[in-house]
Amino acid sequence: MSCGRFLVGKASVLLPMDDAAKAITKHVGEVIDVEVAWGRDMVFHRRLFATMRDLAKETGQTPEWMRAQLLTYCGLFNIVGDLDGTHVIAVNSLSRHSMRDPELHAFWDDAKAHVVSRVLPKIANETVRERLLNAVTSF
Repeated sequence: MSCGRFLVGKASVLLPMDDAAKAITKHVGEVIDVEVAWGRDMVFHRRLFATMRDLAKETGQTPEWMRAQLLTYCGLFNIVGDLDGTHVIAVNSLSRHSMRDPELHAFWDDAKAHVVSRVLPKIANETVRERLLNAVTSF
């Protein structure tokens, strides 16, 4: 049996991502052994993205904007061009293919300082700011 690429969907359902994986799924009811190439600490991953989403909401921004800001603050971007004297950048990806767990943990360890110094002061509500500070520093 050939190797295929699968995506783990909701309820831990394996979804085929390439032709080899689709060929494997044609054998309904057959038991297959699967080896995870790159595991992901999903509890950490979910907490990280939920925290970035909460920070974005409380600062009136989108989660994508917050992710890009934190990646930029941490220096995880590339200058890809120049547009009328302004640098054009591409921020790195947080996907499991681009950033493994150790790199994701290192990113968050670096991003915490930026969140505390640059993002949290923009939140006017003191109670919300304290709650987010606890969320940011608790993992």
